[in-house]
Amino acid sequence: MKNSIKALAAALAATMMAGSCCNNSSDSVTLKVTREMECDVLVVGGGAAGIGAAICSARHGAKTILAERNGCLGGMATSGLVAPFMSSTTPDGQTLLIRGVFEELVDRMIAQGGAIHPLDAKIGTWTAFRDKGHHGLGTFDYECLKRTTEQMCVEAGVDLMYHLLFVKADKKGDKITAAYFATKDGIWKIKAKNYIDCTGDGDIAAEVGVPYVYGDGEGGVQAVSVFFTVRGVDGKAMARHNEDCIRRGDYEGQWYMNEIKAAREAGEFPSWRNKIALFENLDGSYTVNMAQSDDVDGLDPKQVTDAEVEGRAQIDKIVKFLRKYVKGCENCTLDATADQLGVRETRRIEAVYTVTTEDAKNSVSYPDPIFCCANHMDIHRKGYVEYVARNTNDPFYIPYRALLPVGISNLLVAGRCAGAERPVMAAIRVIPPCFAMGQAAGTAAAISVADGVCPQNIDSQKLISTLRADGVYLPQ
Repeated sequence: MKNSIKALAAALAATMMAGSCCNNSSDSVTLKVTREMECDVLVVGGGAAGIGAAICSARHGAKTILAERNGCLGGMATSGLVAPFMSSTTPDGQTLLIRGVFEELVDRMIAQGGAIHPLDAKIGTWTAFRDKGHHGLGTFDYECLKRTTEQMCVEAGVDLMYHLLFVKADKKGDKITAAYFATKDGIWKIKAKNYIDCTGDGDIAAEVGVPYVYGDGEGGVQAVSVFFTVRGVDGKAMARHNEDCIRRGDYEGQWYMNEIKAAREAGEFPSWRNKIALFENLDGSYTVNMAQSDDVDGLDPKQVTDAEVEGRAQIDKIVKFLRKYVKGCENCTLDATADQLGVRETRRIEAVYTVTTEDAKNSVSYPDPIFCCANHMDIHRKGYVEYVARNTNDPFYIPYRALLPVGISNLLVAGRCAGAERPVMAAIRVIPPCFAMGQAAGTAAAISVADGVCPQNIDSQKLISTLRADGVYLPQ
């Protein structure tokens, strides 16, 4: 199949290239490959995991291409307006756990006035007044993140390619031989020695037959959200209300839970969120996480579309609710809505090792740790968030083997599709851990190329020592 690719028509409908089809049948379509490229490491997906993977792969000498479907890097942190960075510290906010390329990025953004270091973040407007699980958040500027991640990729020698949508891969034996992308120019074919799936959904892994678990294994998935930003919020008034409620022990009043319940019954509050959640940004705007839809399949474009339309309809009502009920928000106005739906859960691949909930609860040690974190295991359900308690406040670890899909020798995964049980995924799906997984995957892929072995056969101790030399915190 040198110059053509056969794929299901449904998967290729997104190409929208008139006149490029030939030899069509009722259930398939043949499209010409218009461009071919080769590299050492192909990273698919330019979110947190893909950024970390591409930068570290290129820095360690591998010819690296980063293919991203959008027109910027950052994934949910930019296109999804998801801010701030969730915790990257110990539960008390005193020790930074996720370092390496993530901390380097934060430091570079701070130098431009575009971020606050997680160790300097204080409970208050920056954290939506939340305490539990919200120490060590990292407030950042969306545009600064886009620009700085691009600069770091270019400096490392990454070949950035935007507007590429992955549609299919070729496989021979246990190796991927090529990946195909839909573009305005036609189908592009990229061959690599190693592939890193940073799609979030495990698209490449699923395409080449890696077994996976979808959601809870029975069709259920976490809620999805459309994030948005507002302006005109009086943070001092919000803080006074919060302090007054804490002083009176009024938990429900602190979060306007009774007002939300009454407004929902009156048709004035459209989602099943039961607390307000406004996070202050550096420019004085606030990121709001209150629009939510349930039972949405993040792999189904129609369901995602409907959730995005519904989310923006919800946002109109939520802004009116904020003006009417929330002190400090009387004059707030809608600033922007996310371009992309915030999907918390789809596929989790079957890896060489699957991190279990008991592992994370008890901070189990591994011979091949790649990073540690202390993020809460929180599952977003309809009307509430379920927290899975841990037995220790010590950091828990993720092993390299969790990034290695079974059955494919030249593929790694990084991000929320990695090998972990559902509650663990709920903790490591957020942005700082995804950067850490990406750094490990990219470094491992480059070592694999340099040493002439597949990723599963690299020296894990060499990987660990390299990660430590590159600033990764591994106290174990």
